[in-house]
Amino acid sequence: MKRLLLVAALALGAPVAALAQTTTTTTTTVETTDPDYGTIQTYVTKERRESVPAPDGYTVTVGTPLPEPVPLYRLPDDVGPYEYAVVDGHTVLVDENRNIVKIID
Repeated sequence: MKRLLLVAALALGAPVAALAQTTTTTTTTVETTDPDYGTIQTYVTKERRESVPAPDGYTVTVGTPLPEPVPLYRLPDDVGPYEYAVVDGHTVLVDENRNIVKIID
């Protein structure tokens, strides 16, 4: 009986192996590259879109939204991710919100 109590006491007092948790962290890196402005300029030069005058009081500046009456032209996917317009002799690239992101000439 003493033996049984001793075995039971040892079993209860023995360290219990903790279950290990494994954590896996996955990091995804998205590489962004600047568009090839030379290719874009070559494309828009071939297209020969007519320049439209800027609306009264509007100055072509990076970061400003292009007014609605100015027509936009889509670049092919393999040329660039933007649309463009030709305003007051300047070819401008605009994002999906019509904000000018680059003046290319």
